[in-house]
Amino acid sequence: MKWQGGRSQYVVRSSEIDARGLATLPSLVTYMQEAAWDNTSVLGISIYDLLQKGLTWVLQRMRVEMFRYPNHREKITVETWASGQEKVFLHRDFRIYSEEGQLLGQATSVWLVMDVVKRQMVAVPDFITAVALAPGREPLPFAKGKLPVLQEATYEQQTTVQWHHIDLNRHVNNTWYLRWALAVLPVELLEKSHLQEIDILYKAESTVGDTISATAAPASEQHTYLHKLTNLNSGKELVQARTKWAL
Repeated sequence: MKWQGGRSQYVVRSSEIDARGLATLPSLVTYMQEAAWDNTSVLGISIYDLLQKGLTWVLQRMRVEMFRYPNHREKITVETWASGQEKVFLHRDFRIYSEEGQLLGQATSVWLVMDVVKRQMVAVPDFITAVALAPGREPLPFAKGKLPVLQEATYEQQTTVQWHHIDLNRHVNNTWYLRWALAVLPVELLEKSHLQEIDILYKAESTVGDTISATAAPASEQHTYLHKLTNLNSGKELVQARTKWAL
């Protein structure tokens, strides 16, 4: 059986770096999701393929570990493959490599299939499960289990969802949630530290006109923060996350 993972190459652009000249985590997550799109297109199960059947992909959880952030104009390769299935949860893994083959980071993610009209999750269709996984490919540890709950916020920001936050699924794209969750942290932390790990859980949708509250606070573990995003219009919790930072 042929391995059905994929490899996509990118060059870090100036619009995707921070003040230190390093790629931001939201930019790297975007690369990973583009690579997943490339791979699912080859397999015939891309978002476009699903939309023809009234379905779509929805990211439910993602855990990322970064060992080194690539520089501006650095060439990177993103490797991705479907790594497993648990009931309605489909797992996909990623690895990011430098041009020299150095492992820069890795991630595991969980995806669901949604009915675009009913806005409800559905059982994984046969045409998706029929796509074979890579035999013998060692998966990364699945992202599972509960995240610690943010009890009392130390930092808070609010933003209103605009048209450019909306993606093909007609809801806020997950990378915007990631940006808002990180942006609430103090500038001193963002300037002096590197985001080493993030575990982010997506729980609900939001759309144009919604007001989003992003909150965060230090966790009991050193250099770790808990995050929460809430839709103030509906009262629904949109995102839970935990981040770990390295000096």
